[in-house]
Amino acid sequence: MFEEMVLYHSILVKILFGILVVGMLIPFLSSDSNKIIKQMRIYMFVFHGFITAVAFSGLVAFVFAKMCFDLSILAMIVVYIFISILESLKYLKILKYNDKGKIVATNIKYTLLSISVIVALIIWKIVENKSAISLS
Repeated sequence: MFEEMVLYHSILVKILFGILVVGMLIPFLSSDSNKIIKQMRIYMFVFHGFITAVAFSGLVAFVFAKMCFDLSILAMIVVYIFISILESLKYLKILKYNDKGKIVATNIKYTLLSISVIVALIIWKIVENKSAISLS
């Protein structure tokens, strides 16, 4: 049962990566900056919904398995908060710009930063799982 919960959690993380990539491509779909901002608003709701679903599925697995609270769990919570703040800051910065070039640059910079933080956490979890020595 726990393996199935981890499988659902990993599938949601993969969907989250797809949403991040789609969000990075949104400014390329339109030339009007006002239309881009409206599309980014829709993206923000979808992104925050999925990142909350990922966090909830991880929390359910954590409680179900009666795991102890360690550095690994704390890192996942910190990454969740950091990425939520990062995506909100990205949207607030994009609202200030009226130039498509600045919107695209800001969007790509913040999205790649979010992706790299998630990838770093995933690599850490894989190394922790495959190694004989616990990293946390």
